[in-house]
Amino acid sequence: MSSRKNFRRPRQIPYVFLSFLSLTALVLIGIGVWQLLAPDDGIRSASNNEDTEVSSGVVPTVSTPIFEENGVKKTASVVDGQLAVYDGSGWKKSFWPGINLGATTPGHYPGELSPTKEDYLRWFPHMKEMNIKALRIYTILPPFFYEALAEFNATQDEPLMLMQGVWSPEEELIGEDGNGTDAFTDTIKESFEQEIRDIVAVVNGQADLPEKSGHASGRYTADVSPYLLGWIVGTEWYPAAVVATNEANTEMKPYTGEYFRSTAQASPFESWLAEMLDVLAKEEMRYGWQHPVSFTNWVTTDPLDHPNEPLAQEDLVPVDPMHVEPTTNWTAGYFAAYHVYPYYPDSLRRDQKYLDYVNDKGVNDPYAGYLNELREHHKGIPLIIAEFGMPSSRGIAHFGLLGRHQGMHTEQEQGELNAGMLKQIYNEHYDGALLFEWQDEWFKFTWNTIEWELPGERRALWRNRLTNEEHFGVIALEPEENPEDLMTIDGKTDDWEKRGLTSEDIGGGIKMAITHDSSDLYILLQKEDGNWNFKKDILTLGFNTTTGGSTKADIAPGIKFKDGQEFVARFENGKGGRLYVNSAYDQFTWQYGYKLNSVPYKPEYANAEAGIYLPWKLALNRELYLPETKVETPFEAFNVGKLHWGTNDPDSERFNNLSDWYLQGDTLEIRIPWMLLGFTDPSSLKVWDYLYKNDTITPIDSNGVSVSAVLSSASDSAASRSVTPSSRLYTWDGWDLPAYHEREKKSYAILKEAFAKYNKPVKGSN
Repeated sequence: MSSRKNFRRPRQIPYVFLSFLSLTALVLIGIGVWQLLAPDDGIRSASNNEDTEVSSGVVPTVSTPIFEENGVKKTASVVDGQLAVYDGSGWKKSFWPGINLGATTPGHYPGELSPTKEDYLRWFPHMKEMNIKALRIYTILPPFFYEALAEFNATQDEPLMLMQGVWSPEEELIGEDGNGTDAFTDTIKESFEQEIRDIVAVVNGQADLPEKSGHASGRYTADVSPYLLGWIVGTEWYPAAVVATNEANTEMKPYTGEYFRSTAQASPFESWLAEMLDVLAKEEMRYGWQHPVSFTNWVTTDPLDHPNEPLAQEDLVPVDPMHVEPTTNWTAGYFAAYHVYPYYPDSLRRDQKYLDYVNDKGVNDPYAGYLNELREHHKGIPLIIAEFGMPSSRGIAHFGLLGRHQGMHTEQEQGELNAGMLKQIYNEHYDGALLFEWQDEWFKFTWNTIEWELPGERRALWRNRLTNEEHFGVIALEPEENPEDLMTIDGKTDDWEKRGLTSEDIGGGIKMAITHDSSDLYILLQKEDGNWNFKKDILTLGFNTTTGGSTKADIAPGIKFKDGQEFVARFENGKGGRLYVNSAYDQFTWQYGYKLNSVPYKPEYANAEAGIYLPWKLALNRELYLPETKVETPFEAFNVGKLHWGTNDPDSERFNNLSDWYLQGDTLEIRIPWMLLGFTDPSSLKVWDYLYKNDTITPIDSNGVSVSAVLSSASDSAASRSVTPSSRLYTWDGWDLPAYHEREKKSYAILKEAFAKYNKPVKGSN
């Protein structure tokens, strides 16, 4: 999924097409389709004219030997069923550990192409240090990307090899009505063929692309074709488009091209793919090159049978790479590339054949079971996992087996789980594994938070710790321009003092200070009489962000707030910290109880003044019917309001990227993700309005956050308390471009070591 993690519909939607069209519309804001390139001044801009002259372009110093035979150049090829590179004396077969690279930085969408040449020149050696051998990009990037890659590789004994993606006309294939469009439609076919011609010209350093919003443009003179490991054509195929293509072309004969063809068993869609690969091969040959070729695929359109898949669209139609093959004219070969994550679709944790599979450690491992069956189907050709990975997010979108959930992982867990999947991919005789992804991307969305990130066009301006898709990187992109400016919850006040902030007495034996960044709200609470001790103390916090709410809370008897509260947090013995939401403000029970009748709901929840406070939950999966086992699975949700202990100081042995609070002596520091406080966009101070009032999600302006705090003794009875806590209003100026800095996650070092283990030929044989 692309980016299409740069651009994609999220693969993890547990009821994928429930709100697909609205998700697609939102993610396309600010994102270009990246096509339609034009010729200029003898530099080749690919066209439909087969007689177009190819100029020599500017060729940088090449650091890798080139194999040439019968007028065809190759540096990478399929040899004995494996991906190999030429080392000057022969073909060196290898497993290819690699990584996917997104096209954004915080505050930007992919179509803005915000990374600079300096970014790439900094990232490439950093990748090599991590033992990455192959870098995958999804579409045409600006000229300076290719310049930077050529400049860097010219200094390397073993270059960083490129897997170049070709972006397909995804929106057109989906169709305006979401019912899918025939891929042979003239506009779709022509635009994809043009994209292919253009991107081959780009890689060969012989293109000049006109300026167009959302597209890469400029004069391409850096020839990186010697560093190309292979092509990965297209995006994750939309099942309805595959069906529409097959049904519209039932009498179609298999495609037979000069370099690629489809087999007698091929569907019309597979024949279309064979034709598109043939177009690419012809373009490569115009430059005298051949490289291994593949197309993108994923579990949703794999050729395997998933009898216990609960969602029909997730096993609706196959796209089988084995129904496409190169002719004898294409000696560089052909391989298959799949995106495979362990937590979605549900068949990966429901099909008994995967549940029964035992991995190399003697553990039942459904992910390894799927990999095994997929590898078995693709006998005779190289097979890579082009996307796999785990997010180090505070939020979660789906459960997986063996702890492989879609979110709620520490960076240590992220590294260990990714390393474990890498090992299984290698053990199942794959030819490579491309981790998703290099850097975190703030523009990303996921199904269970996107409806609350409004306005959608400002999503990239703040980091939502609850959105798992924002946190797949091994490089964290964190608020503030410099690491030393980042607020650290560590029980110390030096960072507060650096901002000119000191805690102020708010009564009740507590002093408070508040600040923020583009990720969290920070609260400093200092106890005036002794140290914090939650075996004896109970701390209650109230958060008021808009008009309305309740001045009382059933979870905090005896406390009467001055104003209505949207959220209440409690720190007490045996429970740690918990954040609760006013029932009338609770997105979970409103959406899945009141609207969809999927979870328990009571009419009194709609009363904002009733003082009912509920756990803050994220939905993970609707109730599902499993067709093979005939089992009805329950609705799945996760209490994301549980507040996690630890420090966000990466140099501390108590570091926890999921942390929300830390105390030392009389100093308690708390950071709360913006969405947990109802913010749809903190950069413009917007929160969602009370839900039953409008019967829809409505973002409204907020004056900031009023924080109340009251300290009580665990030995007090509810009847003995009658407290009105003091509060403090905090507000801030909005922002239109966030500052950020980079940091290696703890997963980086783990994966560096893991990737080093697999710098060798593929285990076993195909």
